[in-house]
Amino acid sequence: MTPAARTGAGARWRRRWLAAGLALIASYAWFAARGFQHGGTPQGMAYGALGTLAILVLLYFGVRKRSYRSTWGTLEGWLQSHLYLGLLSAVIIVLHSGFRFHDRVAVAAFAALLVVVATGLLGAFFYASVPRRLSAVERELTPADLAAQLQQLAQAMVRLAGSRSQPFQLVCQGLLAESVPVRLAGWRATFSRPGAGRRLVGSAAAGGGPAPWAAHLARVPAGEQEELRQLLVLSRQRGELLEQLVAQQRYRNLLGAWLYLHVPFSIVLVVLVAAHVLAVFYYGARP
Repeated sequence: MTPAARTGAGARWRRRWLAAGLALIASYAWFAARGFQHGGTPQGMAYGALGTLAILVLLYFGVRKRSYRSTWGTLEGWLQSHLYLGLLSAVIIVLHSGFRFHDRVAVAAFAALLVVVATGLLGAFFYASVPRRLSAVERELTPADLAAQLQQLAQAMVRLAGSRSQPFQLVCQGLLAESVPVRLAGWRATFSRPGAGRRLVGSAAAGGGPAPWAAHLARVPAGEQEELRQLLVLSRQRGELLEQLVAQQRYRNLLGAWLYLHVPFSIVLVVLVAAHVLAVFYYGARP
């Protein structure tokens, strides 16, 4: 689907769900004028059943997007429906409550629903914007290419320092140690700023002071100064590649991190909705 067609389809879905939302609000106003007060009334039960059905359809999207052979609607249509039905489900549940929030389980379920909807919208934003940025930073080199070049540069630095003096080797070891990732460097990249690659590896200068190996620069013999400049150039090239790798990791993390909120809260939502429905039938059946 072309970008223009996708934009047109999105506009049509928005109009459809907006019309559905307005129709529901109009129905609530009509019922409220005739005495509808809370979710225990027949009208409230109808809204509750509709809201539960909407939540089940929302959860089915996770199955549909993995059913590659399914011909039941396009995946793009399911995605658009998933987004707007999530917003509409929150409206339905508010109408179901009659704006009365007294049941703790129901309130907890509604809060979980709001989190699921919010994280879903966040995920939609990420998937709309992040892939373009990821493609930009992967335009020349993929993560595998970057890792291979980083390894090649490290080997070149080791060969260059192999027969040099001890101060020269200490400088080389210090430069190589700066590219050793710190703990949880991959996830820290998610919240780092551009240019933060050096702070995500084992750099002793991360606190702002000189690196320990810098003291050995002046001790390198004069006859090795040209090789020292080559070593520093190789290290700078590795630093630039590392920045590209960190940028790629940042965008990949953003695409996946929101699931750590969206999926668990979806499960919590199902449990709370089930508990609320069972409580309604249990207490409703008691004399």
